Amino acid sequence: MEYEVELKLLTNEDAGEVIETKLLPQLNASVTKEALILTNHYFDTPDRRLRQHDIGLRIRGNNQKFEQTLKTAGKSIGGLHQRPEYNVYLDEAKNQNVKLPDLRLFPLSAWPKTIDVDDLQGKIETLFTTHFARKVYLLEFPNGDIVELVWDLGEVTSGDKSVPICEIELELKKGNTSALFDLAKRLVGLLPTSIGTDSKAARGYNLLDGLPVKKYLQYQQKQPENIQADATVVASLLTTLLQDFQMLSSEIRRQYSEGVANNIKQVLIALVENLAKFNQHFPCPPLNSIHIQLKTLVNGWSLVIQQNNKDAVCELLNQAQTTQLQLDIVQCLVERPWFSED
Repeated sequence: MEYEVELKLLTNEDAGEVIETKLLPQLNASVTKEALILTNHYFDTPDRRLRQHDIGLRIRGNNQKFEQTLKTAGKSIGGLHQRPEYNVYLDEAKNQNVKLPDLRLFPLSAWPKTIDVDDLQGKIETLFTTHFARKVYLLEFPNGDIVELVWDLGEVTSGDKSVPICEIELELKKGNTSALFDLAKRLVGLLPTSIGTDSKAARGYNLLDGLPVKKYLQYQQKQPENIQADATVVASLLTTLLQDFQMLSSEIRRQYSEGVANNIKQVLIALVENLAKFNQHFPCPPLNSIHIQLKTLVNGWSLVIQQNNKDAVCELLNQAQTTQLQLDIVQCLVERPWFSED
């Protein structure tokens, strides 16, 4: 088993050139490059049993080499994901099926006790596929930090429906999570970006099943009774609010709605209030600046939604300062002990 610690940034088709010509020359790091063409088939049962357990199952093909992967539920804070991952290479010479996973190749300990692996094996089927070109940059820094930066361009497909893939993933291979955030903030300064919270698998399920986005969220009910009781409770609350902001931002980019715009304003106000309380009891020096910037964002948001203009809303969401602010909040939460504790 490996643990994947990853940040995802959604961007545009200029990312490949910007990485090569602007980002890499800035870095004091040795760089190893690789180009891949990846085809991925995702599997589940008709009743979405794996999805219900927050499990992803796929077979990835690259130049006639195949690997089956199982990703199980992990931790996520505002776009930074820490998730157990199990990988098994498949070999057609050993009569291994490269079109359907053999679930018994994964360790039994990888599965929740509520899943009967033998029963599951007989019911899984291909649900959707992803096809994309990937450029891989393995970055090794003098302090020992190692980060894999990948640039993916392609699409998720289910039947006659598809959605584009246009994203950068930063995965920590060795060292401190601050290396991920340093790279992410450099990219935010070079490209239009937003934080991605949905995996490719999640987008495939959304495409396949047309899963609805939450239309109304009762933010005021999420405040803990005693903010001093448990730092993890408050961190969880802030994480939920941040993820709500990211999810609603993604929804409003697709289709402007006054209701969603007002929900985003509620989330931002709740973030301002709870961030101040959090910083009072569990001080994190950067939160002072973040709190001021958040209040400025609330004021800016109030102005743009009065215009009832999708373009103005999207322009504010795509500003580097907005993504940078989200990254700063996530970093403050992640670099506290509760994210790494089991």
